Formats: sequence, C-alpha cells, structure tokens
Amino acid sequence: MGGRADFEERREKRIERYNELSKKAKERSREYSNSNANRILEMTPGQPIIIGHHSEKRHRRLIEKANNDIRKSIEYDDKSNYYSDRAESAKNSKVIYNDDPNAINKLKEKLERLENERASIKAREHSSWELTNIGANIRETKLRIKRLEEQETLVFPDREFKGGKAIHNKEINRIQLLFDDIPSVDIRNELKHNGFHWSRTEGAWQREFNKRTIYVTNSLIEDVLNKENVNQEEEEEEFD
Repeated sequence: MGGRADFEERREKRIERYNELSKKAKERSREYSNSNANRILEMTPGQPIIIGHHSEKRHRRLIEKANNDIRKSIEYDDKSNYYSDRAESAKNSKVIYNDDPNAINKLKEKLERLENERASIKAREHSSWELTNIGANIRETKLRIKRLEEQETLVFPDREFKGGKAIHNKEINRIQLLFDDIPSVDIRNELKHNGFHWSRTEGAWQREFNKRTIYVTNSLIEDVLNKENVNQEEEEEEFD
C-alpha cells in the first residue's frame, strides 16, 4: 500500500498545531486588550487632554499607546480566528490526498457515490449540464484511481550519483536525494525548479513518489548531478 505511513499522525499534529497557534494568538489579543494603557483610560472615561498642562504629553502618549494596543488586539484576534478556521478545515476536510494510504479505497467509495448520483440525475431528467459536470468528476476520479493503482507497482531502485544518492523512502512516499555535502546554488536551483523541496526533518531534498518523479529524478542524475560534478572535476584538473 502506498502513501505515507504517518499520514494520520501528521494530520492530527497539523490540527493540534493550528489549535495551539489559535490559542496563543487569542491570549495575545487579551493581553493587548487588557493593557495598562487601556485600563487607565477605562478608569478615567472621557477625560479631556488639558492643553498646555504638564500632563498633556503623557496623556497623548497614553491614548496613542491604548490605540496601538487595541489595533494589535484586533490583529491577534483575527489571527486566532484564522488558525481556528484552518484547524476546523483540516479536521473536516473531505479532500483525498495521494499521501493517504487509504486513498484508493476512498476514491472508489467516492466513485460509487458519484455514479449513484449520476443515475439519480438521469432518472430525474435534469438538465444536461449536471450530467456533464458529474461525468467529468467521474472521469477524473477513475483516472486518479488508475494512476494510484499503477503507482503501487512502480519500483525505483537506489541510484548513486557523484556526491550522493537517490532513494525511494517508502515510509513517507518520497524519492529523496541525499548529498554528501551541501549542493551548489546552481544545483539547488535545479532541484527547486524540478519540484524537489528541502526537508530539514529528513535531511534530504525530496518529492512525492510517482511516475513523473521517477522520470525527473533520472533526468536530474543524468543531465545535472553527474554532469555538474564532472565539470567541477575538469575545472580542478585545469587549476592544478
């Protein structure tokens, strides 16, 4: 079975992280809302600024500080709501990700629902646009099932290149490029351009495992990684 072995664990951690960020932002919002400046002004509501009095500058600074604190309180409250919405969205999301080990089964269940819905639409003799729309959804779902089933049979043997190696990390459903040393800026740019991302956790440049990634990885090894190192060796020989 494909997908990430830790898919559900990562999903739960993502929800937990969003909730924690929402909680911290809410606490900061309360702190600014209940700041000393705001409390002092609340104790003296409507107190006018006495022009020319020695308290004028202090009073103006207090009002400015209170206004800034209220603005920051609103900003953090908005941020808290944003992360709360992200947590709720991640919790209730019906999106089927390729990284999900149960993606194929979920897609087949979705396909069955769509086909039942199409049959119901036909029975009601609704307009053609409904059938066109659901037909496109059915075709896309079938295509995804086919791609994921084909992916189950894909094999990518470890490949060495000068200065590192490429491996298929099945646990996290990624092809990883492991370098002996930090790659040059040019190579890093090539990796990014070809859809690879640096993972500090894994200590590797990686991309989701699929047929396209296998092709891209092999091309990078042949056309960039080995070529880059060969050119460097030639330059070193000339320098010597």
